[in-house]
Amino acid sequence: MIRVLELLGLLAPFAGLALLVVCRRSMPPVAMTFGVTGCLLAALSSLVGLIGKRALPFGALEGGGAEGMSNLLGTASVLRLGLLAAAIAMLTVAALTGRSDRRPTLPWLTAAVVLLMLGLLVTIPAAELEHLMTLHDRSGLALVVALLGETVEFGALGLAILALTIAVTTRRRDPSEGRDSTVMVADTARAAWTAYRSLRGTRGTGPTRR
Repeated sequence: MIRVLELLGLLAPFAGLALLVVCRRSMPPVAMTFGVTGCLLAALSSLVGLIGKRALPFGALEGGGAEGMSNLLGTASVLRLGLLAAAIAMLTVAALTGRSDRRPTLPWLTAAVVLLMLGLLVTIPAAELEHLMTLHDRSGLALVVALLGETVEFGALGLAILALTIAVTTRRRDPSEGRDSTVMVADTARAAWTAYRSLRGTRGTGPTRR
């Protein structure tokens, strides 16, 4: 599950960008510009989060140990959230631009808000628990708690970006052009989940011995 959340957080902005490219012919130029910019900022935010986790050993090598790694993780998190806030603003503007009827976007904007709140609120108990562990000289456990909280936040915020991108694209396409973006995302998600479960099943079975 942790790996699934990491993949969601990392790939969601790129999936949103691909969705914008598919729907580009029916998108107003201004909405397309804001949408692409928002997805690129969100992708950069995801990369900062990924690089921050991979760079944690360098925090320890500098002599900070677990505390140094926690400080590095905190710095990466602040930078990532700043980029994410700019991405959310861009995508929200894109979702509302060039529409005479904004009602189709409301369910997806609502879903994005719920996911954003979930991603941000989960850091509160994680931070409290991390602080408690640090006070009891359990820096290693504090780092594990921080990483788990960061991963849940990463996945929830990634899904929020995808929901915003669907809000940008939904009901933009003419029916003659094919499926609506909502249907395309649902079909792609089902196919990806089936492939993931199949891959896990293959790995779990392993090679048969004769």
